[in-house]
Amino acid sequence: MGRVALAPLLLAVALVATACGERSEPTGPDVSLYPVTIQTGRDRPLVVSGPARRVVALSDSAAATVRSLGTSVVGVPINRSGRIRFTALRRLRPDLIVAPAETDDLDLSRAADVTGVQPYVVPGGSIEEVERAITQLGLLTGRPAEARGLVRTIEQRRAQAHARLASSPIVTVFIDLGFFTTAPDHSLLADLVTEARGRNVAATRTEPGPLDPADVVKLDPDVYLTTSESRLTLKELRRDPATRKLRAVTEGRFVVVDSDLLAPGPGVGDALLQIARLLHPDAFR
Repeated sequence: MGRVALAPLLLAVALVATACGERSEPTGPDVSLYPVTIQTGRDRPLVVSGPARRVVALSDSAAATVRSLGTSVVGVPINRSGRIRFTALRRLRPDLIVAPAETDDLDLSRAADVTGVQPYVVPGGSIEEVERAITQLGLLTGRPAEARGLVRTIEQRRAQAHARLASSPIVTVFIDLGFFTTAPDHSLLADLVTEARGRNVAATRTEPGPLDPADVVKLDPDVYLTTSESRLTLKELRRDPATRKLRAVTEGRFVVVDSDLLAPGPGVGDALLQIARLLHPDAFR
């Protein structure tokens, strides 16, 4: 059973050829992938001596990504608010902990302390980061071929979207996650909008919190985009004095993206196609 641990410096140097989880393909059935080093963007890389067998996920989306590789998850020890149940985590005796990017650093440290296992934090701010996470998880769980297949499917969806949109103009988009809170530019949703030939009109915003509706009016986007999780409707926007005169609202260019597709996992290719279709319906007729 492979156990994930903090990498000693000398071992990291010895395995420099495998940085970022990238290594040459095996040339025969007896060629081992291990040990392998995974660069995760944290202070130290992860090193595994063999495939993880007792995988614990700290979110439902992380669990779904692991399962998509054909690997079982022994538990998802989180409560209804998404916080880690540390006693349950320790009892699961994981040899790999897979955590979403939004997990608090202090919680990650405590998880490492109670289990002796350094968590793998899933990057998910762009399509490229999602593909890298899938590839790295494939190495960590002994499923590199399955990981390559998932990445290949994402790239096929990406190619389909780009082919459809080759002659489509870029449209301006305001992303409303609810109550005028928008997606930061370095986020998966914003990256998908850009890939779908959209321009996030709030991309340069640096202040946290919701936008002032008056600022949204000044931005006057071509398309008003929200997610199914926000439960926002076009009817509400048309009723609201602050938004009813927006061009996107008066023209009915209000689109809703399925929130389930926006998890940083194998579904990002389908999410891209959905967003491309919503922003450029004519390109898919």
